[in-house]
Amino acid sequence: MSIPAPLHWQLKEGKFVRLFRFESYAKTIEFVNIVAAIAEEMDHHPDMLVGYDKVECTIWSHSAGGVTTQCAEFCELVNAIS
Repeated sequence: MSIPAPLHWQLKEGKFVRLFRFESYAKTIEFVNIVAAIAEEMDHHPDMLVGYDKVECTIWSHSAGGVTTQCAEFCELVNAIS
């Protein structure tokens, strides 16, 4: 079963990916910390590439070898804070 990419996310090489942009470094780090809390609560952790005013967030399941419904749920929770 194929899982469609959530709103604002792209499916790239079997992973959901989204680039987030911010107005300052402080806002960028605030976002990273909130995403980290979501990841800890879900026990489902993304890769995050952090720049001054941007974060590229990538999520997939290592054990499943691709995206899962839990990945899509993670994306929706992150969408709600962005």
